[in-house]
Amino acid sequence: MSICIIGASSSLGKELLRQSQFRNEKVIATYNSSSLEDPKAELVKLDLGKTNEINDFQPNNVSHLIFSQGLLLGETIGKYNSEDIDHAIGINLTSTLHLLNNMIKNESFSDSSLITFVSSISAIRGSYDVVYSASKSALIGCAKSIAINSNPNLRANVICPGLIDQSSMFESMSSSDHERHIVQTPTGQLTKIEDLAEFILMLDQPMFKNLNGAVINLDGGRHL
Repeated sequence: MSICIIGASSSLGKELLRQSQFRNEKVIATYNSSSLEDPKAELVKLDLGKTNEINDFQPNNVSHLIFSQGLLLGETIGKYNSEDIDHAIGINLTSTLHLLNNMIKNESFSDSSLITFVSSISAIRGSYDVVYSASKSALIGCAKSIAINSNPNLRANVICPGLIDQSSMFESMSSSDHERHIVQTPTGQLTKIEDLAEFILMLDQPMFKNLNGAVINLDGGRHL
């Protein structure tokens, strides 16, 4: 059995890769924008914007498939150009559908498997970036559809985190923005990236075997 991390060069993907090395399963990790180093993982360069590369990617015996990729261009609707819309939707959604279609068709999953989609709280509450919010919202419909239509041995859930401490988005924001997010969060803290990764990897454990089609908000209760 193996863990397959799509988008392992993202800040969350790198933390997932780091923590997964302490488990006994084989780890397959895809990357594109930056190189990765992990002596225990099978690293695969995969451009999610290229259908031919997606079609060539053929993992097998996958027990936990994690979609951790995400492209936030930070534009408001009306300021996007057509190419950027297609690119953002392609990375966040279309590539996911192509990969799922191929893997289900090729029977790439093990006898008991889990798919975890990393979405965003913007899928629940909306965002100034309509394209990002729309593409991340679609992952919820994808997970729920898989949950009700797939065989009993294939489950799917969605994680919707708020601002993640030490993520690339967090690092791009000012300290006053950090403070604003913390003050507006009932728990008074942000989700740490290492805690998010640990939680995602824990979802394939037997205690969660009946968790299917769930949408899990991890934002400290900021958006209810």
